[in-house]
Parts: sequence; structure tokens; C-alpha cells
Amino acid sequence: MLRQALYSVVIATVALAPVGAAAQDRAAKVVVDVVDVREIRDTQTVIGQLVATRRSTVATRIAGIVDSVAFEVGDQVRKDQALVTLDNSRIRLDKSSAQASVRVAEAAMRVAETRLKLAAQTFARQEALAKSAAFSRSRYQDLELAAVQSRNEYAQAEAQLQSVKSSLELAEYELSHTVIKAPFEGIIISQQAQPGQYVAQGGTVATLLDINNLEVEADVPANIANGLREGVRVEALFEGGARRQVVVRSTIPVQNVSTRTRPVRFSARFDDLGEFQIAIGSSVSLQMPVSAARKVVSAPKDALLQAGGSWIVYVVEDGVAKRRAVALGQAVGERMEITSGLQSGEMVVVRGNERLRPGQPVAPVRAPAGNGKTQG
Repeated sequence: MLRQALYSVVIATVALAPVGAAAQDRAAKVVVDVVDVREIRDTQTVIGQLVATRRSTVATRIAGIVDSVAFEVGDQVRKDQALVTLDNSRIRLDKSSAQASVRVAEAAMRVAETRLKLAAQTFARQEALAKSAAFSRSRYQDLELAAVQSRNEYAQAEAQLQSVKSSLELAEYELSHTVIKAPFEGIIISQQAQPGQYVAQGGTVATLLDINNLEVEADVPANIANGLREGVRVEALFEGGARRQVVVRSTIPVQNVSTRTRPVRFSARFDDLGEFQIAIGSSVSLQMPVSAARKVVSAPKDALLQAGGSWIVYVVEDGVAKRRAVALGQAVGERMEITSGLQSGEMVVVRGNERLRPGQPVAPVRAPAGNGKTQG
């Protein structure tokens, strides 16, 4: 009985041994990425803020009583969208009166023109008789005076017509500006007009902020600002985590004596921030270049593991994972500078590396561009 039991144990051990060996030899599925050479600059962090290039206090061109307000604080408005309407009753009366005056002046103009033509013709006929016996000197002088008076009357009628036309144009101008419109697309950040309120000419009715034309402004140390040129690209980190490249638009030639900084304006695009929210005045971290560009060996941050207080990676060679100690430099976006331990072109494991052991067979798959884990 005992011999049979021992025999069963031996059979079971022999049967299980190949399974364990096969499990140890099975290749681990991992994702790999390539070690490459990239260009970096040493940088210094400077904190800036988001600013609007256009902020307008929308004013009325004419005085009047507010009839209606078509917006609320926080509304996004289009260019030329009506914001405030003033009462136009008096101006419409002024326009009707001016139109009537124009018609009267035009009639007077026609009468004066007819009289001028008649006086000119009569005077011309009398002048033609100058060498005949029918010529009368006194008659000639009277007709000459009448012609001069007709020209003066015509000039007065013409001036009167221009005057009433100007009154009509003024009424039309005022009527067209009883509706106060947005000068550009933006967001209303304050309201100064209420229905029934009197606003003087030039009075503010709203404050409009252009959120489609934003810039980053930062006070940059003078020694760094001196080296900045228009068009230089700088990496920026916005509140909420959005990263963008901003471009130097202008370095303002004014230096703060106490801080030894100069204001610099950076232009950027904000139409693709997705879920990130932007706000005027929010802080922006700028990585300002402080040295010339240099080329470094870089590896994905996801390849880095800590072991015994040091950094290691797993390099794939001949289908197996080999542990390699590395020394780190500075960050290069989602990658790290490797000062020793790796060479450009080597493949490092970026997924599945936490479970690997040195010498373990691996089945590597190349990481898609822009994919993989993210570490701080």
C-alpha cells in the first residue's frame, strides 16, 4: 500500500515538472519604445499670466434714455450684435422735420434757379442791344442788378438746402446709433446700463472682453529677456494641465529696476484646448531657455524604474529583457535625458516592465506614437 502511494507521488511530480518549466520559458508580452537623440535647452521656469489683447468699454455715441438691454454679464456676443437700444422717439421727429425742411429748401432752390435763368436771359438780351438805338443804359443797369440779386438768391437757397440736408444727416446718424452694437466678438464682463437710465454721450454701457485673441505676459529676468527674439518658441503649462508652445511676439524695452525683469508678450493658439478651461489672469508656467540647444540621448519616462535607490530600465536584446542601470539628466517633455547606460537605437520596455526579471524572454510590441503610460 505504501509502495503504491509513493509511486503515485512520483508520477504526479514527473507530470507537473514540464508544465512549470514551460511557464518559466513563456515569453512575456511587453510594449517597447526606442531610445533616440533629441535637441533640448536648459530652461528656467518663469510664471506668467493669460491676458486679453482687447478689452473694450463699449460706449454710446449719442446721449439718450436706455430703452432696452439685450445682454447679461457672461454672455458671449457676436461682432455687431445689438447690446443696448436707446429711445429714438425725439430723433425720429427730428428726422421727419429735417426731411420736410429739405423738401421746402429744394422747392426754394428750384424757384431761385428759375429766377436766375430768367434774369440772365433778360440781361443778355439787353446787353445785345448795346450798339442799337433801342439800348437803354438805365434799363441795362437795372437788369444787371437783378441778375446779381438772382445769383445771390440762388446761392442762399443752395446754402439753405445744404444746411437742412446736414440736419437730416445728423438725425439719421443719431437714429442709426440708438442701437449700440458689439465692436468685436467677445464675452460681456460687466454691465453699466439699465432700462430707463439716462446715458450721456460717450457713456459706458458694457465692458467687452475678446477671448479669441489672448496672449501670455510674463516678467522675464533681464539676462534671459536679452536673448529672446521674435518667433522663439517656449513650452508653456496652463492651469488645468494643458501644454502648448507659445511664441515670443515682443520683448517690451522697459526694465523693472527692483526686480530686474522685462515684460515679454507671447502669442498662442487656444482653439484646441478641448476640456481645459482658460481664464484671463490665470497663471502660466513658461520654460524659458537659458542655454544654447544641445543634443542628448533620451528615453521614455515610462521605461524608468527605481531599484535600490537607483534608476534602471529593461532593454530588449535577442528576445530577452536585460536590466540596465541608467543615469538621468533633465526632462525632455514625456522623455528623460539619459547621461549614461543607454545608446540611441536601443529598445526599452515601457509597458509590462514592472513584472520583468533579468533574462526573461519577451514578446515585444512597438508602442504607437504618442501612446503609453504617463508618469510624473
